[in-house]
Amino acid sequence: MYKKITLLLIGFFLTGCASMTNSSHQNITIATTNNQHYNETRCSLENEEGKWSASPDAAVMIHRDGNTMNVSCQNSSQFGEISVSPEFEGSYLFLDLLLDLCIVSCVVDGVNNAFYDYPSFVSVHLQKLNNQ
Repeated sequence: MYKKITLLLIGFFLTGCASMTNSSHQNITIATTNNQHYNETRCSLENEEGKWSASPDAAVMIHRDGNTMNVSCQNSSQFGEISVSPEFEGSYLFLDLLLDLCIVSCVVDGVNNAFYDYPSFVSVHLQKLNNQ
């Protein structure tokens, strides 16, 4: 019984607050405006953690990152792009300080990028391609 409680407590203290609640992933939905070919539009999302593809208005799971995420959408006659900055969630840092003075928990949350959060919805305005 004491071994189980000890293991549970060790697991709790070896995980940061942000990692427990946010994880290292999040869902993003891309909305497009002025989209004349909705069914053929495809979007790509990229940050330092990876690249993902998505259709407009469909959620895609990405890896959190503390750096800018670039989003571009394109169809046969239109293109649009935007850069999105993450927000730093300082409340999790405060909880990590309370938990273990940031000795282990801040490292875990930092490695997972769990302190950062991109907006859940990103809007990309599409314009005609230059060659048309």
